[in-house]
Amino acid sequence: MTAKMLLHIRKLTESFVLLMIVLMTMIISYQVISRFVFNTTPPWIQPLSLLLMVWIGFIGIAIGIQDNSHIKINLFVEKMPKKIQTLLNYTQRVLAVLFGLFMVIEGGKFSLSMLSSSIPGLKVPSAVLYIAVPLAGLLIIVYLICEFLGKWESLSEESEVE
Repeated sequence: MTAKMLLHIRKLTESFVLLMIVLMTMIISYQVISRFVFNTTPPWIQPLSLLLMVWIGFIGIAIGIQDNSHIKINLFVEKMPKKIQTLLNYTQRVLAVLFGLFMVIEGGKFSLSMLSSSIPGLKVPSAVLYIAVPLAGLLIIVYLICEFLGKWESLSEESEVE
């Protein structure tokens, strides 16, 4: 996988999440206006808002792992020698890849099992909601394997030049 392709995937992912945030903001604003001005709320607003929130959350996890900006406790790690810090960080990244693999496998199975049910109010298969889990797992795996191969360092150097 080339560095430009990785950068394209990253920008596409961030744009997708940003679009979902804007869409969710518009939908919730419409819900508030319709409730207080027209005294009615369309039945599709809440399920669609929840669907978007789940997608934003899971894809955001993948972005946070790639940025190394996810929630973690550094209190004890920072007090250890550099070699142990490096080992712990590497171990954490390997465990994250394994968790991403778990998300792909089990999330994929669950998504397939939800094809026969639908989301009330939206009339789309429930799998649309749950497919965010294996997709996020795949992004986590791609991002971390590329990090292990040193691809992200070359990307950050290229983006600084541009």
